[in-house]
Amino acid sequence: ILENYNTDKERNNWDSDSNIHHSYGDWNNNKFNHSVEIYDEILTPLYSKIIKNFFDENLKLYKKVKYKFHIANYTCVGNSQYMKSHRHLPDFGFTCVHYLQFDPNQHKGIRLFNTNDYGPFVKHLLPSFYDKINNKEEDNSYMFEHYDYLPVEDEMIIFSGLLPHAIPRQINTTKPRISIVTNIRIEND
Repeated sequence: ILENYNTDKERNNWDSDSNIHHSYGDWNNNKFNHSVEIYDEILTPLYSKIIKNFFDENLKLYKKVKYKFHIANYTCVGNSQYMKSHRHLPDFGFTCVHYLQFDPNQHKGIRLFNTNDYGPFVKHLLPSFYDKINNKEEDNSYMFEHYDYLPVEDEMIIFSGLLPHAIPRQINTTKPRISIVTNIRIEND
């Protein structure tokens, strides 16, 4: 991934608004190294266990669901780079981000946007309360327009593909923030 990043720091066939290096929509570009062995031999078995545990233990479902997942791309984001807000619709019920290289002292995590109607207005409706709310706590995220989640290196997060999310602009970074993105499709019974 770093070799590819150093070849071209602005690899982006996805949109014209983001400043990012990622592989989405550009897997067959011969300019870059395609290490599919790493995905097939290491990451896919690991992700299979994590995703199975997510469906079996974390979601409170009435019955088991069928799903399929695939590694969609990697992102490698350096100084001043970012990815605009987006969703993984209409095909994917869940999205996973695995943080391969992440330094909380110099990287920004993932920005998750509140889709509730009241998120942007809490500060105006309850101003005396709003100033006392800890915006770093996940449990309070429903009261803000967005929540900036700060992962730890090697952590994998799973969230709804419906949820708008972005990579905030990285500022004063000396090494790239690297993640693997995996999408999960819920299958019909």
